[in-house]
Amino acid sequence: MKEGSIMKAWYLLGAALFLTACGGGGSSGGAAPVPSSTGPTVKFFPASDGANNLQLWKTDGTEAGTSMVKVIHVGGGADIVVLGSLGGKTIFLADDDDLYGDELWVTDGTEAGTTLLKDIRVGTASTYISSFTVADGTLYFGAYDDVSGTELWKTDGTPAGTVMVKDIQPGVNGAGVSNLVTMDSTVYFSANDGTAGYELWTTDGTATGTVMVAEIAPGAASSGISEMISVDGMLYFRATDGTTGAELWKSDGTTAGTELVKDIAVGAPSSSPNNLVAMGGDIYFIAAESTGQGNELWRTDGTEAGTVLVKDINPVVNNSSINNSSSRIRFLNALDDKLYFTARPDPTSTLNEVWVSDGSEAGTLPLFDADNVNYLMSTGEAILFSGWDVTNGHAMWTTDGTVAGTVFLKDIEPGTADTDFYSLGEAYFHENDAAPLVEVLPGVALIVAYRSDIGVELWKTDGTAAGTQLIKDIHPGMGSGFDL
Repeated sequence: MKEGSIMKAWYLLGAALFLTACGGGGSSGGAAPVPSSTGPTVKFFPASDGANNLQLWKTDGTEAGTSMVKVIHVGGGADIVVLGSLGGKTIFLADDDDLYGDELWVTDGTEAGTTLLKDIRVGTASTYISSFTVADGTLYFGAYDDVSGTELWKTDGTPAGTVMVKDIQPGVNGAGVSNLVTMDSTVYFSANDGTAGYELWTTDGTATGTVMVAEIAPGAASSGISEMISVDGMLYFRATDGTTGAELWKSDGTTAGTELVKDIAVGAPSSSPNNLVAMGGDIYFIAAESTGQGNELWRTDGTEAGTVLVKDINPVVNNSSINNSSSRIRFLNALDDKLYFTARPDPTSTLNEVWVSDGSEAGTLPLFDADNVNYLMSTGEAILFSGWDVTNGHAMWTTDGTVAGTVFLKDIEPGTADTDFYSLGEAYFHENDAAPLVEVLPGVALIVAYRSDIGVELWKTDGTAAGTQLIKDIHPGMGSGFDL
């Protein structure tokens, strides 16, 4: 399995994973979630045992505690998308291929307690959940029906408590609610009321408390809000006011406190900030000051003067191609005041290297360049990546942020044959390559990995060789429990 396989895996499997810890559709800012207790917690995910296509499963990180919860779609895949947990209930989308399309379901972890929560788009057609977040025991999400389009909804995990919050733009066009993020206990999102275009909104869970925060792009034009994260009482996001291009903005949740941080690509061009991650009080992101410079690593402290290029990793200037002048940074992960990522400093090369940064130009350095690195993740305790050497092929490596501490960890596929692994937290709604963790114990992350004798199955890792273990061969034999 090569890079194409793993990218496909993110979109097929990632759309269906547990996101409560990161607040759903918004980014967690790179911070690892902290479980509420010291005992194992149960996580839900879609898997196939061979007899049944992708259905709802659960695990506590042990073989005995890993089992199918319910066959929702007999004879086919249930298209499960796990949205979040509210106390003892987990909310997810599923398709039973009978009376309903993809609709909202709830589970308490038992077969009897796994039921349809709400048929939002009435009949056999499917609803669409554009984005979601959890605030004060309530799941907020954008959902589509044939009457109102995509509007803001909420649920407390009961049918009676699953309701539309407000019909922001009446009619079938809908408000296109997206980019939901929780800051403190307040939800923020992007919506279009039909007059002001797509702008920054907020809700307290009531219709009267669902209001526009700021009209960034005047008139009917849209500000195009995206990449929104919440860090230390401030929202950071990409937007345009119609004069500058798509640039970095911030908001404290008030009209007066919503402002442009810096016009990085001066004037109408866009620097298009993306992959925002918090570390040490600053926000790190990828942006392009110009086509010639391309997409490189930046940081901000929330001020114009404090928004600076960290390092031009690919120094080649190519004014005709932003790809050739970019360092193609991916998988930004912050751990212990160090930022880890992959980058390609040579535009003529096909190899992605592992890099580390302490936020300074001098402290932004390559760690591993032996072969192409197609994946990197954090367990909350360690950084893992797909590295290569002549003895083990592509296997699991780890780094402590030093060249000497960048070492081979475990060969999941023994010998020189390659293997792939990735975090179970890779999520379709997570707008950042730094995947939210799915932990069953503090520092113990769930991963999916390939081994030729068992296929793609569920594993766990604490960042050590001994602690990286197969949990269960869900689809016995060489069949895969996860559809790649």
